[in-house]
Amino acid sequence: MGKVIVTNVELQNNEDVVYAKRGYLETDKIRSKSLDMIADTGARAVGLPMSIIESLGLPQTREVTVTLSSGKREKRPLFGELRLRIGDRESVFDCIGKPEGAPYLLGQLVFESLDLVVDCPNHRVTPNPEAPDGLMLYEDF
Repeated sequence: MGKVIVTNVELQNNEDVVYAKRGYLETDKIRSKSLDMIADTGARAVGLPMSIIESLGLPQTREVTVTLSSGKREKRPLFGELRLRIGDRESVFDCIGKPEGAPYLLGQLVFESLDLVVDCPNHRVTPNPEAPDGLMLYEDF
């Protein structure tokens, strides 16, 4: 099936965004990055090398146990308040700190939250075809 690369994923420190909206920080001081990232539907969360996390100034919230593709389990730091934008859709996520040299990963929680579909045969990520103009929200009544 091949790898699906999501280009121009915009990452920001959400605390900086909030401070800027309230007038406490100039918008050009918001810590941000634009990266090409791998869509990994086998992963749950966003995974970034520590150098990227440090450059964004994200605060560590706790440690979590992750299961690697080899089946091995390890403790990794979890960081909060990562604002992530793909196209015209954005939300705030936690991210897992990974070793240097590790790929930049977008896990399934991102695609569910932003209502995006990973189209593996065509190597792309697209809006949910059932809701191409916005998020499909499900109500329980």
